[in-house]
Amino acid sequence: MLTLQFGQCGNQLGHNLFSKVISDIECSNTGVSYGANYEYTESTIERWFDGVTEYGQHVAKAILIDTEDKVVNKICKNVNASWVYQTSNIICQSDGGSANNWAYGYMVNGLHLSNAVLNVTRQEIEKLDHSQGFLLLLSSAGGTGSGIGSYMVELLREEYETKPIIAAIVLPFTFGEVCTQNYNTMLTLAKFSDRADLSVLLENEQMHSMCTNLLKNSNTTLHDMNNIISENLLAVFQPIYNVKCNMNFLLSKIAAYPNFRFVTIKSTPHTPATSLQYESTHKWEIYVQHLKQTLRVSNLQAELTNVQLKAPNPTLSKTIISHMYSPCVSNILVTRGKSLKNDIINPENLQKRHLYPEWITLNSFTHLHQERRFLNRDKFLALVSNNSKIYRPLDIYLDKAWNSYKSAAFLHQYKQFGLEEDDFLQAFAKVENVVREYKNLKSDNGN
Repeated sequence: MLTLQFGQCGNQLGHNLFSKVISDIECSNTGVSYGANYEYTESTIERWFDGVTEYGQHVAKAILIDTEDKVVNKICKNVNASWVYQTSNIICQSDGGSANNWAYGYMVNGLHLSNAVLNVTRQEIEKLDHSQGFLLLLSSAGGTGSGIGSYMVELLREEYETKPIIAAIVLPFTFGEVCTQNYNTMLTLAKFSDRADLSVLLENEQMHSMCTNLLKNSNTTLHDMNNIISENLLAVFQPIYNVKCNMNFLLSKIAAYPNFRFVTIKSTPHTPATSLQYESTHKWEIYVQHLKQTLRVSNLQAELTNVQLKAPNPTLSKTIISHMYSPCVSNILVTRGKSLKNDIINPENLQKRHLYPEWITLNSFTHLHQERRFLNRDKFLALVSNNSKIYRPLDIYLDKAWNSYKSAAFLHQYKQFGLEEDDFLQAFAKVENVVREYKNLKSDNGN
């Protein structure tokens, strides 16, 4: 799997992600035999790294793309780390970024950097006996990640028609990071909706709330938020016991329908590091039920109940409550940790027929399990969900972008780099169609 990191967010997230990979394989208390852990470690290294340096450092299987060198220089200067980036895989031009402008990133910087990115990509792919595909890391708010990322996903799709492309797209705070973020996000989602095989949507607002509510971190930083994002991604992509869990396998289970290519990842448990050793571990059924509750909507269906920001409740599974649940196209439950006789993993709650529309004929639920402990935790669960709630954040950015468009706000900034009225209208139409498809998902809801 080749990782492409775009812009400040993509490169910071990528650095955090590879550091977490190393932390995971260096864990001392794995909970499995030496042989099982060795196999897990070898599979991990094969997936994320490409050889070692003369100093014994693993070389990340990644390409770094940016339009200013400040962030890239910072993350590459730690020579004492047990892993490094390959310097020839760093593609950076120091000309001041992309001005938080998707059009500048796409029409100017994307065109300028594309040959260099494709050449390095070809070299990396040619070195591999077998390539699983691409993992793209980017933010939709600024200009570099969104613009160059959108340009490159088109070129990658053209050159590698059969290779899986999965994108992790970080969505901005809805109350605003930059004034052009809604245009940038809408234009990015439009490009990725039919170029990427799957886009994992990661909401900054949600990550920030998890840090403050669950991890009790009152001074949450981007690094803290990237920690949660990295753990979510790794919980899905790290090796699974006795399953050939490659990108094609994941796509066949979660994105089998071309009109539904967006997912979210919900995970549990999240506990402050300071109280981790004192925190009691619940049984698997409590955590599975908790993840099901993240799919719940209020009885009035007016607001989503944000269960992800709450700790698992042991009493909830003992009470019979009727709830409405968001219709799901598909779900993958990944569990990591020991399943014992008196504490077995029963994913039945997420297999209930009422969660899925009647027209879905394929197996809509998949459970994957790895007995090895994940990042020194007794239990960790991640739910990759392709469900109708996807439309809600998209609808917010779409509505904000449309309101700006109607008043012609900031349009001149995009038009000066060659973006036309038709480009905006086509992007609006694509995202509106995605929102409509997810909104129209129906299922027989019940307990």
